Amino acid sequence: MSSGCGHTRGLRSRFDMPVGSQRQRKVAYTVITLLGLAYAFYRGFLFPLPARLSAFDHWQVGDWLIDYSGGVVRRGLSGQVFFFFAPDGQSAIALVVITQLVLAAALFGLIAVLYMRTDRGPAWMMLVLSPAFVLFYALDITGNTRKELIVLVALALAAVATRLGRSQVGLWLALPIFAIGVLSHEAFVVTLPAFAYLAFTSLSAERARIITGAYALPAIVALTVAVFRPGDSGLAGRICESWGQRGIDDCGGALAAIGIPASDMINALFTESFPGHWVYLLPAALAALPFFALRFFPAQRLIGVITVAAVAPLFFIGWDYGRWIVLIVAQLSLLALARPQVSRPMRVPLYAAAAFILLWGFNHASPALNDGLGIRWLASIFS
Repeated sequence: MSSGCGHTRGLRSRFDMPVGSQRQRKVAYTVITLLGLAYAFYRGFLFPLPARLSAFDHWQVGDWLIDYSGGVVRRGLSGQVFFFFAPDGQSAIALVVITQLVLAAALFGLIAVLYMRTDRGPAWMMLVLSPAFVLFYALDITGNTRKELIVLVALALAAVATRLGRSQVGLWLALPIFAIGVLSHEAFVVTLPAFAYLAFTSLSAERARIITGAYALPAIVALTVAVFRPGDSGLAGRICESWGQRGIDDCGGALAAIGIPASDMINALFTESFPGHWVYLLPAALAALPFFALRFFPAQRLIGVITVAAVAPLFFIGWDYGRWIVLIVAQLSLLALARPQVSRPMRVPLYAAAAFILLWGFNHASPALNDGLGIRWLASIFS
């Protein structure tokens, strides 16, 4: 009798040890990922906050303050809203920066919720802390507060709702945020397929068509405005004059860009940025690795192809190649996190996941490549 009990205890101990070890590893992965999220938010948004509140960045803030003072124009909705609540330039700048901070906090918080509802293995850690997703915001603070934050928050909200089994509610709640995003920057209509994917994979076909149609309406309006009211140098000048009256005397960057004909921008892109921009193929290839480690690809290759195809036109009309890569990766990452049941994560060693996370990085615009987070830490230690 005692021998049988001893044998049972031996069997139990052999099975308990791996379970306990697995639990400890999961705790470690969770701590690392959440600390990575916290660090990326601090380094990307809290650390530069004082400088952003005291200075005007004509790309990262100026793009948000393009308004209708010269007439209806693409990307003008956000500026109209900000100047309504903050009529003078300095208060408008502060309101933009605080809004960006709130959007980033919402995005990172929703990503954390999604991550906690996966199995939290190294493959998911690679996805979340990829230098082409969350860590990008820490690696390139010169381009991390652009208007895509709006549509990514909308998609993250819809993704969380889908993960919680409330896809329809989440998609309707995300719709006004999406509408504000695309009416503030017409380029982000390219995210429409991601919302359609969540709808058609979690709802009946009839409900999915209704919701997708509702999302298509603001997208059509945004594209219509972009086609018929793209902006020109005269309109940009009138907006510049309005800014000057509000105390903003820098009319370069995003405001100057809406006065440049699209043909000139395309010509400048291909004559000035190539062949150097071919370097972006390297971070693009690296950014795809977590999706294969999760086996999200090739199983979900159709949405991958559609997402890339939707964003592809931006590579012909805008030189911010790093932004477009992150836009693709962020969408697909949120979709993978929303539906982890379609993924079958590989066993990735922790050291391999850490190397992927820490050893590479890239910028939203030239120069394409920069040091990874681990290399930066080592450089700071030995400098």
